[in-house]
Amino acid sequence: MSSKKRKAESVKEEKDVEQVELSLTSWSPPSEEAFKGLKRFKSFLLPPNNSYSIGQYVWLAHEDLLAKIDARNPYSDASHSLGPLSKKSRSSMLTSHSPVSVLEKDNESAPLPLAKIHMDETEGDHHWEAGYWIGKIIEIRAKDTSYVWMRIRWMCRTLAECKDQAVRTGLPRSKAGPKEIFMLGPECDGLQPVGAVESPASVIEFDERNPMQAPFSRNSIFVRSEARTPTAEEAAALSSRRGAGHGESKSKKGRVSEAGPSRHLFPLRESTCYCGDPYRPLLDREEPMALCAHEDCLKWFHLGCLDWKNIHRREATPSSIEDVITSGVQLMSLLQDYGLTTPAEKIPFDQDPTKLDWAFIKDSYGIKTEKVKVKSEKEKHHTPSKGTSNGTINRKIEDPQGLVPEISPEELEKNKLADQHLPEIIFRIAEFPAVRGTLDTGIVGNARYIMRARQIILHNRKIRERGDIKVDPAQVEDIELMIKEWTDIWGTEFEPAPRDIVWLCPSCKRAI
Repeated sequence: MSSKKRKAESVKEEKDVEQVELSLTSWSPPSEEAFKGLKRFKSFLLPPNNSYSIGQYVWLAHEDLLAKIDARNPYSDASHSLGPLSKKSRSSMLTSHSPVSVLEKDNESAPLPLAKIHMDETEGDHHWEAGYWIGKIIEIRAKDTSYVWMRIRWMCRTLAECKDQAVRTGLPRSKAGPKEIFMLGPECDGLQPVGAVESPASVIEFDERNPMQAPFSRNSIFVRSEARTPTAEEAAALSSRRGAGHGESKSKKGRVSEAGPSRHLFPLRESTCYCGDPYRPLLDREEPMALCAHEDCLKWFHLGCLDWKNIHRREATPSSIEDVITSGVQLMSLLQDYGLTTPAEKIPFDQDPTKLDWAFIKDSYGIKTEKVKVKSEKEKHHTPSKGTSNGTINRKIEDPQGLVPEISPEELEKNKLADQHLPEIIFRIAEFPAVRGTLDTGIVGNARYIMRARQIILHNRKIRERGDIKVDPAQVEDIELMIKEWTDIWGTEFEPAPRDIVWLCPSCKRAI
């Protein structure tokens, strides 16, 4: 065979390959009625042997490959398919001794375990860098192996893209996480041929009210909100909120970009801070949040809101520190196998975490519900001043101790005797609140770190509740293994000072 003929056949083969590749993503979408007439499937296979299923996030073919596909109107009827989207620190009581700011104490020291995860600078996904589209497979239907279609729920990769899709985010364009994406609502779903799938997309569904979920790197792609048309009730709430003004001038003109179909960005979990602002993780300017871990609350508050006018700050007392230490340990039930990155049990998004049954967990740790001593009006207004001369405590308040239970001196002494068998570092860490949104604590936060320390303390107290004489050696060994596990993961390279300030939760009035 001549070299000229061989070259001609090679060119022909390349064209055939190109034609096959284009045919995988060339499509004339079926009507909604025709799509529903196809047989439903739970998954499909793509060469060489890659399986994709309903609920999975996928990377969809790059726009250069899809250049010949006709653009679709994103506001068209559901009988048409939506084409790929166009590409267009606060100061607080957390001192330098705090586990959330220990990195500032010694810049030359090694970062803590969570910091190593969140500061992971490994090479990112090349699909993200190249601008591939992200979608979630909602439905799969097919006539045969050569005619397979999927319903895709589209993701916006930036707030700018959300606004291009007529979504009112309520946020400046810079107020998103490093790789946060935004799910468009069902009205924007589109039909795509399965050949448009490039590969699986690793997307984390971030549950803001489950502090025990596995921490992830700032390079990870995550979703925590949905941009959709509001229901009648939601529209009324949004209208009343706008009517309240929020400090806006009456002369302020509406943006032209807000004309047309109106969608809003709704979080999968509503914000719990009293200010109403959402959690904004790992921005250039840190806006961390602290968790009220009491089982009937489980709300996150911005540190700046807890410190506002010093209304919620209190001088730490033995009772308030005990209130902190005995809170949140029930969350460990969501983490069957303890570890730094082990998966935690998921809380359904339609379920309020405060409605979970934590009572048996409290009983297993011997946590007693103390009665709150309610002070008289005279006592409230004549509470003696003990504290600092730096003016950090607001004493013009009506509930100096909120609903923090008063612990008897006998109980405090009993706890002190039990605690002396533990390393000081564990007790010091257990005093601090679970925090998220700093360089060290990352997006998810350090709840695993804090709650495990509290769990060790309560287990130790439980086995020593009758004194050291009747302690089971096997139980002591279990405690020692827990301590070793905790120190192996987190280390003990720093020595935090005892906590001298707490917050009263704006919601439940217990200690944070």
